[in-house]
Amino acid sequence: MANPIWTNPIKHPEDVGVGAWRRRVTFDQKNMATGVPVVTLEKGCIPLRAYARIETAFNAGTTNVLVLGSAADDDGLVTSANAAATATGFKAGSGAELGVELANDTTFFAKFTQTGTAATTGVVEFIVEFINPRNWAHYSNRSQGA
Repeated sequence: MANPIWTNPIKHPEDVGVGAWRRRVTFDQKNMATGVPVVTLEKGCIPLRAYARIETAFNAGTTNVLVLGSAADDDGLVTSANAAATATGFKAGSGAELGVELANDTTFFAKFTQTGTAATTGVVEFIVEFINPRNWAHYSNRSQGA
């Protein structure tokens, strides 16, 4: 028997639901101080949750500032306090861009800045969960009808 979800002419599976992106970055990755792209979400997406899974603690001498956010708000998904980069573990983000529908296609960047003795370790996996935009009003001609 054919899967009725895949044959539904109104809504295809890729048009609904929650998606997730994961990206692993390291302390010494090129451009970490200015921003390494983690994910780009299209207009209309709503970032629901974001996490920093610190696999290896970041160990700069004085400060270890690790954030995930957009060009407009560099800690919009995961703040430095959320990440607590000097300790391993799974940490939930609480940035201001969570729960907000994106007005434009938006790239989210990981940034790591440090002071004191330079870091020699640090690995994080960022996880971003989001609602796919295609059910929203600006896509009505595709998934909701006229």
